[in-house]
Amino acid sequence: GVVSAVGFAAARSDDFGFGMGGHIMHAHMGGGGFMERRIGSMLDELDATPEQEDKLWDIIDKARTEIRPTFRDFRETREEVIELLGAATIDRAAAEKLRGERIAAIDEASRKMTTALLDAAEVLTPEQRVKLVEHLKERRGRGRW
Repeated sequence: GVVSAVGFAAARSDDFGFGMGGHIMHAHMGGGGFMERRIGSMLDELDATPEQEDKLWDIIDKARTEIRPTFRDFRETREEVIELLGAATIDRAAAEKLRGERIAAIDEASRKMTTALLDAAEVLTPEQRVKLVEHLKERRGRGRW
């Protein structure tokens, strides 16, 4: 749905490994990304106004921008783990420090995603949220959203 898709679309980028070669664009701008088309379709189903659509795409763009660096950092984590494992002596303190840093990064990304999801929910009217909930209930068991 729109609200939950905000979170997924924010995380979905080349930096996280799910992107489409840097060619993801918003459906409302004529782009062709799968998630963007899905969100666009949901907005149509909810009869979102152009103003609501603009606000929701702004929320998605902001969340992507804020969260993208976290996912870039996770790519570097793999290399750091390889270095730790390949060292002559296992440095448990360094491993614990890395783990703690990544947990903190996940927590911060989660905070930003929650904010984006709540911001998106507030853009929709109560009636649109009811439609969204009905849609999500119908989709239960048939994939992610």
